[in-house]
Amino acid sequence: MTDHEHILTLKGVYFSYNHKREILSDINFYSTKGELLGIIGPNGSGKTTLLKIISGVLRPQRGEIYFLNQSLNKLPIEQIAQFISVVPQDTWVTLNFKAKEVVFMGRLPFISRLKGETLKDYQISQEAMEKTQSLSLAENNIQEISGGERQRVFMAKALAQTPRLLLLDEFTSHLDLSYKYEMLKLLKTALKEEGLTIISVFHDLNLASLASHRLILLKEGKIEQIGTPPEVLTAENLQRVYGVKPFIINHPVLQVPQVIM
Repeated sequence: MTDHEHILTLKGVYFSYNHKREILSDINFYSTKGELLGIIGPNGSGKTTLLKIISGVLRPQRGEIYFLNQSLNKLPIEQIAQFISVVPQDTWVTLNFKAKEVVFMGRLPFISRLKGETLKDYQISQEAMEKTQSLSLAENNIQEISGGERQRVFMAKALAQTPRLLLLDEFTSHLDLSYKYEMLKLLKTALKEEGLTIISVFHDLNLASLASHRLILLKEGKIEQIGTPPEVLTAENLQRVYGVKPFIINHPVLQVPQVIM
């Protein structure tokens, strides 16, 4: 497999709830091994719905989704979970679990009903908690820790699934500044060393620009533009999609666009 092989491909994907107004219309894009592909757009543009379509939680009315040339449209979600994991925006848990139990749930797609869990499953879970700096939370009740701590636990759960593709929905929304950049460092390491591919929804355009190799700009369920951050984050594009014309400056070190009002 070459580094530029398409991991995920969407062709002509359409989706609507109850066959009413289309939430996604004619979605076409691909992602490659080792890439962080960011998804941006205003509220209601279909960003979270698109992640749910890719993860198998929702099924498109039309179009095809391929993972390494295998169609995902008819695969059961339990099988999809063996190579795609998700960190949702809402990490609230209604039941009383310890943080380590939540992380271990990431191993469930691989546990045999006959043989049960193995030492390897526990080792993978612990390593995921170490990577996300959440091991100290292992014995804590998931309902009694902060939103940022829960987000780190759910990141560990997703990594414990040992995915080929990781889907993130505004994963830094509850993290303070230090952990936000620790998570970015973790993801960049996973991209480089583990060959992971990441598709992430961003609300923060500047963070999207810093983190992403390419960006998808959505407006009203349609792709407005796909490209590198300098290609997508232009004043004209943002005015057309968000209705406000910002100022665009270059990051003084990384030389990627940063948006100011």
